[in-house]
Amino acid sequence: SEENFHRSISESPLGIRIVTFDGKTIYVNKAFLDIFEFNSLEEFTSTPAINRNTPESYAQHQERKEKRKNGHEVLDYEVSIIRKNAEIRYIKVSKKEVLWNGNKHYQLINIDITEQKKLTKDLIAAKEHAEAADRLKSAFLAKMGHEIRTPMSGILGFADLLKEPDLTSEKQQEYINIIEKSGARMLNIINDIVDISKIESGQMEVYISETNVNEQTEYIYVFFKPETDKKGVQLFFKNSLPSKEAIIKTDREKVFAILINLVKNAIKFTSIGSIEFGYEKKSKFLEFFVKDTGTGISQEQKKLIFERFRQGSESLTRNYEGAGLGLSISKAYVEMLGGKIWVESKEGKG
Repeated sequence: SEENFHRSISESPLGIRIVTFDGKTIYVNKAFLDIFEFNSLEEFTSTPAINRNTPESYAQHQERKEKRKNGHEVLDYEVSIIRKNAEIRYIKVSKKEVLWNGNKHYQLINIDITEQKKLTKDLIAAKEHAEAADRLKSAFLAKMGHEIRTPMSGILGFADLLKEPDLTSEKQQEYINIIEKSGARMLNIINDIVDISKIESGQMEVYISETNVNEQTEYIYVFFKPETDKKGVQLFFKNSLPSKEAIIKTDREKVFAILINLVKNAIKFTSIGSIEFGYEKKSKFLEFFVKDTGTGISQEQKKLIFERFRQGSESLTRNYEGAGLGLSISKAYVEMLGGKIWVESKEGKG
């Protein structure tokens, strides 16, 4: 029976080590050596435990030794080992008493659980991502309710005020202007939701044509100049190529949408100072930019501003209106056109 026991251990697919009660390893099977990438028992025993284990695992090994001295044997535990190729693997160890050559010893069964741990880690990450997405969806619905109700209240409220019989022409014009602005804001929100839905479902198409980027930047400057003048903010643009050389092949409307989103954002978050936008020719591409002297972005906000439905401030009482879709739409368009987008900022520095 002992020969059969020896044979079953030798042929076992599980890594097995036989250890004396005072901790000396006297036998290991091939499966155990394969876990560590050792070739023999001698190679294993001559390699110090501190070299076979990660620092954390070695510290736990020392703790188990102390417990053993005090008569408390730990029978089940996990270790993280360092293989000869420097790869870290995670091993589950189960210890029990056995008879070996007629004497009592410990049998340590070693099971490589690295893939299980990776799968568990991936499942936890997926769960956290799903929970975050669920929270984001709830925040988005609350935000959309707020964003749509605000202009709708303006439209309905001031439309009702237009019914007053003794309304002066000045008041009438003022109410009509508020209704127009509220309607434009609502249309922007709806357009953003439609665009992000098309991007999500893969239905957003790219239409490549010859586009004069100088004409685009000049149009955006003329379009936004009255708004920045009213706000008391200076607006500049920079075209680095002569008009004949400023024709590129791209999706004209998507470039417009990207630049308009970025300039609108700059105007929204800049109360004093200036905004500059344009492009510079690099070796094989154009680098568009929008600079401002606005509120700036913290390190934490940098990580999330390109995410859908996210803004620097998530509360409904934040100082700036918006659905939090502009930058995520811009990022999607930039990537659809084979480019990349990023932010460089310090809080309070623009």
